[in-house]
Amino acid sequence: MASLHNALKFLSLPNACPLCIVALNPQTGQAIAVNSTFESILGPLYKFKEWDFANAACEDEVKNPNEGGDDENKKLNRSKFREAIDKVRTSLCDANADHGGIDTKMDEGNEKAATATGKIRNVEMLTLGSNDAGLPIKKHFDWTIGSVQLDGDDDNDDTPASAVILYGDLVNETESSDRARDRELIDFFQNAPIAMHWLNGNGIVLWANQTELNVLGYTPEEYIGQPIMNFCPDEQELVLEIFKQLGSGNTIADVPVRFRTKDGKMVHLLIDSNVAYNPDGSFGHTRCFIRDDTARKIRDARTKLLLEENERSLRMLDSFLSKTLHHVMGPLHALRGTCEIVSDTLQLHNSVDGDEREKNCDLLERAAETVTTTTRMVADVSDLARFDEGATLKTKFNSVGLREIGLEAINNIRFSHLRLTGGDDGISVSLNLIGEGGPGLMNTDRAALLRVLAHLLENAVREVDKGGNVSLQMTSACSNDASNNVLIEVIDNGRGLPSGTCLDQGGNIIGPDTSPAPCHRYLIGGKRGQSNDPDELQKVRTEMEEGLRDLKQNGVGVGLPLSYHLVRVLGGDLRHEKLTKGTRIWFSLPNTLGEVAADGTDQKEIVATLKTEKVVKKGLPPAQITFTSKNSEEPIRKRKRIQEDPEFGNFVSSEGSMTSGDDTVTTRYTSPTTMAAEPVAAAVAKCGVKASMPFSVLIVEDTNICARLLAMQLKKMKCTTQRAENGRVAVDLLEDAMPGTFDMVLMDLRMPVMDGLEATKLIRNELKIKDLPIVALTGEMSDGVRSECEGLGFTEFFQKPLPKKRLQELITKYKAARDGTE
Repeated sequence: MASLHNALKFLSLPNACPLCIVALNPQTGQAIAVNSTFESILGPLYKFKEWDFANAACEDEVKNPNEGGDDENKKLNRSKFREAIDKVRTSLCDANADHGGIDTKMDEGNEKAATATGKIRNVEMLTLGSNDAGLPIKKHFDWTIGSVQLDGDDDNDDTPASAVILYGDLVNETESSDRARDRELIDFFQNAPIAMHWLNGNGIVLWANQTELNVLGYTPEEYIGQPIMNFCPDEQELVLEIFKQLGSGNTIADVPVRFRTKDGKMVHLLIDSNVAYNPDGSFGHTRCFIRDDTARKIRDARTKLLLEENERSLRMLDSFLSKTLHHVMGPLHALRGTCEIVSDTLQLHNSVDGDEREKNCDLLERAAETVTTTTRMVADVSDLARFDEGATLKTKFNSVGLREIGLEAINNIRFSHLRLTGGDDGISVSLNLIGEGGPGLMNTDRAALLRVLAHLLENAVREVDKGGNVSLQMTSACSNDASNNVLIEVIDNGRGLPSGTCLDQGGNIIGPDTSPAPCHRYLIGGKRGQSNDPDELQKVRTEMEEGLRDLKQNGVGVGLPLSYHLVRVLGGDLRHEKLTKGTRIWFSLPNTLGEVAADGTDQKEIVATLKTEKVVKKGLPPAQITFTSKNSEEPIRKRKRIQEDPEFGNFVSSEGSMTSGDDTVTTRYTSPTTMAAEPVAAAVAKCGVKASMPFSVLIVEDTNICARLLAMQLKKMKCTTQRAENGRVAVDLLEDAMPGTFDMVLMDLRMPVMDGLEATKLIRNELKIKDLPIVALTGEMSDGVRSECEGLGFTEFFQKPLPKKRLQELITKYKAARDGTE
């Protein structure tokens, strides 16, 4: 202890030590010795002897108790001072415990320093000796904290074996003010809302603010002093390029970089940086500002999603327009071809016999019906577009007989328009009238209601399987509240609505809900409950896209959307219900049949009630048509004109076919008048008997009248033909046929079940039929479609309708190639 006092006295000599020095008992923290500088500034020893010296520091003070911030910002003074002292005290006590409490012998005049030290700046202290009156005055000190081992030979047994030594440097007022400003500046950088760091020329982190440490989750010891590459391992090439740009004197901005956090996650950040150069112009350090890039990434993802959705919408539109064009152009081509054939026939024959006249007139009749169907489809598309634009349909409500309009709706069904076979396929269509005391008339727009019934019945007929049932059911009920409702239902036992149909749960209808099963409200694109669920919207858009791409259905898919609008105009709400087997689409309309007539008579008393009855419409199988010469003994089977089925049946062969019910048996032969010309001797010598055979063409076409027209043209060119109504049938025919059965294929591109593109791909790649000429016939002439056809193996590519002259050139070209007479 004496050596400690002697050392303190020496340090108290003038100019010996300007620092305030105090020795503390490591066990109690009380002052045991001070130098004269300490006494002159902080006060005499006795004022500090009996209490923990750390209490000489002013108490912690938080100006706003509600102010946020971390714990470090709240330990403003005494707590930080005590922690620094306790750190050294604990280290010193632990060191003494390791020596078993026995004093350690020192070299003469030397003391052994403990390893633990500390330094704390700007501690506000309560000084008790800087004025004559001894009044407490607050001053600021920078303290350096260490320890010494004392001489164990001292006679005073109470002297501790070691002491904590504090060296205090008084901070003057100017320096204190500067430090206050420094603290504010440091706090600004440390807790700024943007992350910052410095890097040296080797990419080592020299400094990082607390914000950056919080973003990445590292402690200063884990982050500062480490290569920046350790924290962005996937971006090494980019980081090197950043240093290259900075080293060239450039400033970088908004450079996206991914950093790895302490928990292993990758975060997206944006970096802005330039370089602070040393006075000699050498590289000093970077000044990097880092911002979280997650929000931008989310915006980019949303923008990308919107762009993808926009692209999908455009594809859907393209598909819709392409499909519409296909259905519009096909009938128009058929009409043109019909006119050409009839014109040629009438020009070639001065007098046309009855049979030929019958066929020509029949063909013209069918062409007229096809044009009518096309006109209706164009009108539907136009009206739907106007509805979507917000236009209002002008209606004309009149009294309409339920039985009469129901019969008209089922009688207008044309199976040949709706079924691939061209016949009714054994489908039963019926009208069920249910009278429950309600009137047999209703007040509505007749034309609009008839359009709705036509679309709903046609969709049902398309979707049912062979031998299925479709029922139009109309119920007129009389209620006690003077409001009558007419319930109209279309029920079938088919596969259900086509893909792409959008349905919504729930909602009440006008009038009573007679369905015990859950029903759905039919919705159209753009009005699906305004859902904001991305997954749900994605699902709906995918279903719509698949529905538009689906060519297994005739029509362009406007029937249900248009019916939705028309039913709303009539005062109802279109509903859908999935049955155990089949579908029920229904709506209820208010029957506002003039309760009071002009003469004041209650019309409800004079209008007959609806009678319950069932009317069945039964279609016919595909028409049987056989061509033969006038000299042939085989009779011509004439087509019987049926008003309900004005279309041709499923055409199989221009030379002869037998069609019965759902099955088609094909026979290929040539009548005497259609025999090919006698082959030249060179062809017979080279190709043998094949040269004497007529040129055989497989017509792959889904539209009956288009297939018939092609067959008629080819017949006049001495060719035999066989028809496949879609690509799947064509592939099956070629797979089962003997090699050389067909000499050329005329392939339509857009067909149900399987289109021409897929069929040709299978023919070339799976059936390995490489030499058979396949000629593409389509209403589309875009470069993309042409390139796709060339890539799949089409031999030729032509736009519909194929002129007769060009068709003759094709036959001549490929027949010559077959016979070896090119």
